[in-house]
Amino acid sequence: ETKALYFNLKELAKTKVLFGHQDDLAYGVKWWAEPGRSDVKETAGSYPAVYGWEIGNIENERNLDSVSFAEMKEWIREGYERGGVITISWHEHNPVTGGSTWDTSGSAVSHIIPGGSHHEFWKHKLDLLAEFMLSLKGNDGELIPVVFRPYHELTGSWFWWGKDLCTREEFIKLWQFTFDYLTSEKNVHNLLYAYSTDFFDSEKYFLDRYPGNAYVDVLG
Repeated sequence: ETKALYFNLKELAKTKVLFGHQDDLAYGVKWWAEPGRSDVKETAGSYPAVYGWEIGNIENERNLDSVSFAEMKEWIREGYERGGVITISWHEHNPVTGGSTWDTSGSAVSHIIPGGSHHEFWKHKLDLLAEFMLSLKGNDGELIPVVFRPYHELTGSWFWWGKDLCTREEFIKLWQFTFDYLTSEKNVHNLLYAYSTDFFDSEKYFLDRYPGNAYVDVLG
């Protein structure tokens, strides 16, 4: 299924644009968690092609936007069974200070990469992420493919992994470790990895912290 998603995205990109909406099935204008509702469907006549979800706060019952993880799993399955593309971002708390993802103190990246003081703690966070991704199953028990977008808007400096908060080498090491740990150690193989920056003014700047073709499937 994940290989099919990769192939189909590449084919569709030649002639089509897929419209997406974050938290589409979870809430909307003046409603929350009502079965079957979607602001996109009620506005445009059909559900979105891409469903975005957020798993920051993964160790708790609800995510950063107060969406229940248990309900989110059902909505992800619903979107997938409808033929939609699932994409997931991860605004995790600052692993060094315990503050929000917008807490840019503590030089977090240098502490969670291999050899850092909080590396084992970060592996625990990745264990929780892996458990969630491997729990996403279709009606026939198959793993649901996900476009995973970690450490995004990396050319900005408002998240603890931003460009002014770590070196180029540290960011690349964090990305590569995340990929290798989830793939090799946790056997998570239903993810396509999206490298997604914020502003950029040249190809060189866009690719400055690119971790390599072996670690990226989608550009954003």
